[in-house]
Amino acid sequence: NNIAGLQTEGTDPDTTVTTCTTNTDGLCTVTTTPGTYYWEETAAPDGYDLPDPNTFGPLTLTEDNADEGVRTEAANTPTTTATTGSIELVKTDRKNGRPLAGAVFELWRESNGTAGLQTGGTAPDTLQDAGCATDTAGTCSFEDLPLGAYYLRETAVPEGYVLPDNPVSGPYEVTEENSSTGVAVAIGNTRGEPCKGKDCKPGKPGKPGKGGNGRHGV
Repeated sequence: NNIAGLQTEGTDPDTTVTTCTTNTDGLCTVTTTPGTYYWEETAAPDGYDLPDPNTFGPLTLTEDNADEGVRTEAANTPTTTATTGSIELVKTDRKNGRPLAGAVFELWRESNGTAGLQTGGTAPDTLQDAGCATDTAGTCSFEDLPLGAYYLRETAVPEGYVLPDNPVSGPYEVTEENSSTGVAVAIGNTRGEPCKGKDCKPGKPGKPGKGGNGRHGV
C-alpha cells in the first residue's frame, strides 16, 4: 500500500501472502516474487510469549538477491512462571505419634492485612482450598500455592479423636526460599472419650479396668 511499516487492517491494508508454521529447525520459508515483505508472528510455541513487537521487516526481495533470498530472525522469550510453593501436613496421635487418616483441613490465605484468621465478616481471608483429608500416612498436601502466609483450619477429626480447642494453626509462610522444598507442618490430635475399637484396653477409658467398675477420671 506504499505506506511504511506493516498495516494489517483498515481500508488499505498490506497483502497477506501466506501462513507458515516453523518446522523442527525453527524455519519458515516462502518462495515469492520480488517486493517488500514483513513477517508477523501470530502464535508462539508452547511455553513462549509472543515478541513485542511481533512484526519483522521490511525484507526487500529483488532480482539481484533472489537466488540467495532474504532472511530475518524472530526471537521468542520463555513465558515467565510465577514462583509457587507447597504445604505438607502430617497428622499424628499426640500421645504415641502414630499417623492418623481422615483428618480434614481447610487452607486459608492471609489476604486482609489483619493478624490471625478471619473466615467471616466483610473482609475475610481467602479460602485457598476447601478441604484436604489426611491419608493412611497421615499426610495432606497443598500444592501450587502463591507466595504468602497461610492458615490451616481443622474441620473434622478421625474417629475417636476430638477437635482441638483452637482448630486454627499458622501462619505458615510460603516464600521464595522454601518454594522448592515446601513447608512441613506437624499437628497432633488428642484421643477423645470414650475410646473405641482395638485401642481400648483394660484399665483405659471406656472399659472397666482390673477390679474397677467402669468409671474413670479425666
